[in-house]
Amino acid sequence: MSKQAKKKLLLKMVIILSVMLNGYATFSLAAESTVKVTSKNSPEPWQVWRTDDDLMVSYRPSSHKNLIEIKAQARLASNLSGFIYFIEDLKQMPHWLDNAESANIIEQITINENIFITRFNGLWPVSAREMVVHSSYWQNNDLSVEISVADAGTSIEKNKGFVRMQVHSAHWKIIPTAVGQIEVTYQFVVDPRGNIPQWLAKPMTLNGIWTTLSNLREQLPNSKWQQIRKPGIEERH
Repeated sequence: MSKQAKKKLLLKMVIILSVMLNGYATFSLAAESTVKVTSKNSPEPWQVWRTDDDLMVSYRPSSHKNLIEIKAQARLASNLSGFIYFIEDLKQMPHWLDNAESANIIEQITINENIFITRFNGLWPVSAREMVVHSSYWQNNDLSVEISVADAGTSIEKNKGFVRMQVHSAHWKIIPTAVGQIEVTYQFVVDPRGNIPQWLAKPMTLNGIWTTLSNLREQLPNSKWQQIRKPGIEERH
């Protein structure tokens, strides 16, 4: 095979792999973007990437160079306690969080505040990654629940063979709209680090987030956690 033919074959393989990898990125992995970064005081409008009757994924340039902010929205059949317990069940996280390999608690500070690490599978040309975050939640007077997520990468040494991602901002808001019905919004900016090509990172991330929302929609209503009430959380009646 000639050198030119080999180059064409390699390019074809990369393109095929980029399609296969569209499920790699997660809620925890923000995509790099080629659009111009705007000022924090004048954010650009959200661009809807994909939507259906229950789910929507949008994005816009962030104030961090070459990174986009992503907003994931979903209408789900669940109560508040069931949702919180579901995402706290770290052993089950790989079943719904796209491409997650494992998740483990590093430190439980209080009943509603934790530091934990999530590891994600790698597949050429993307290396395996990990993310360490400090999360805490609270309930507002209107019964909505908010979850604050901050980077906690300095709390544990990096693991060999993993690229450590950095969380710039991440926030959940869960609003009970009716008995057994919630609306979830998750906005975040995360630097995946490493040398992920921009043409590959963005579609990987958006497809991965859509897969994660779809998994939540399918699995959450049937979770055992729907039958358990969480102390301190008031449900809509």
